[in-house]
Amino acid sequence: MWKRQYISKGGRLTLIRSTLSSMLVYFMSLFYLPRKVRMKLEKIQRDFLWGGGALEQRPHLVKWSLVCLERKKGGLGVRNLAWMNKALLGKWNWRFAIENGALWKQVISNKYGVEEGGWCTRAISGRHGVGLWKTIRKEWLGMYSSLAFRVGSGRRVRFWKDKWCGDEPLCKSFPSLFAISLAKDAWLSEMWNSDGVGEAWTPLFSRALNDWEIEMVERFMLKIQAFRVQREVEDNVVWTVSSSGVFSVKSLYSILEPEGFALFPYGSIWRANVPPKVAFFAWEAFWGKILTLEQLQRRGYSLANRCFLCLSEVETVNHFLLHCDKMRALWNLLFSLFGVAWVFSGSVKDTLLGWHGAFVGKSRKKAWQMAPLCIFWTVWKERNLLAFRNEGLSLQRLKYSVVCNLWS
Repeated sequence: MWKRQYISKGGRLTLIRSTLSSMLVYFMSLFYLPRKVRMKLEKIQRDFLWGGGALEQRPHLVKWSLVCLERKKGGLGVRNLAWMNKALLGKWNWRFAIENGALWKQVISNKYGVEEGGWCTRAISGRHGVGLWKTIRKEWLGMYSSLAFRVGSGRRVRFWKDKWCGDEPLCKSFPSLFAISLAKDAWLSEMWNSDGVGEAWTPLFSRALNDWEIEMVERFMLKIQAFRVQREVEDNVVWTVSSSGVFSVKSLYSILEPEGFALFPYGSIWRANVPPKVAFFAWEAFWGKILTLEQLQRRGYSLANRCFLCLSEVETVNHFLLHCDKMRALWNLLFSLFGVAWVFSGSVKDTLLGWHGAFVGKSRKKAWQMAPLCIFWTVWKERNLLAFRNEGLSLQRLKYSVVCNLWS
């Protein structure tokens, strides 16, 4: 509680990602995290990120679901404990599917039984003494859609219901053929004919095919004829999310995580050569969540809303950082240093999305990428001096700070 008073939000974010989120990894890799425990731990992280001193609570500016998204998706990259718990537990289902000779797998198999095919145990419905593996087994259903099977002997892969050719099972690709199939639960080895004369797939149907079904059957046979059953090779499972086909906790976590926001200036904020606290402030400004007078009024405070710099307009994020008359002098100074002409968009979000520096040259591109973030941060500090210390506005000091930040 006391340490967060002396580090910036960028430093707090680093500590959360490296320490508070990582302390739970070992526990979450074996046990299901109860909801009340998870909510308490997330509250500790939220308070540490946004809070002030031990006796002071500050507003949480951005909702936690957005904070937990990846940086490329618009978040801060903090791990969501529920998704991370599911991803870590899912690793045991993957290990059960591929570690055939492991002692722990033999113990689990003998206790709970194995489904046909041997890729997972049977569904567990008991109440006593089965809590650990029962929770892990539930994650198999969420992983199954991302699994595919590599054909070997064909004794552990179902012809119609497993995904072994293409991006979906044959029962979904050809539902009308599946409906008239005689063996809907048949294994690949049962559908493969190798009588010495020739080797081919021999699916059986309950009736003769109609003329209008011939073309569909041709597509069906073309799809499966590229695969062959090899009696001496074992069937294997493949994790389709990763290019290597091997499961990773990170890849499963990325599936569980929501899509986020496609239009987010990841490079303009997080790849700029600025301190973490400056990048963090630019991230807040992008989402319009810095504590301007307008934001304070929305949170229930009764305040007169007037920009501290120009004393004439309402203090909003876009006005304060872009369109204020005093800010124009800073932006004009910046553009004169780079020798460019620039027309501002209406919002900070659009400005950061369109801030590309290919036209300024390779030697000055790094400084150009830093420029808006340094201006935002410097002006915010100057604004706080006006608001809390009643110090007069000094454009010369402001310009000097911006130039020093850019060329230091």
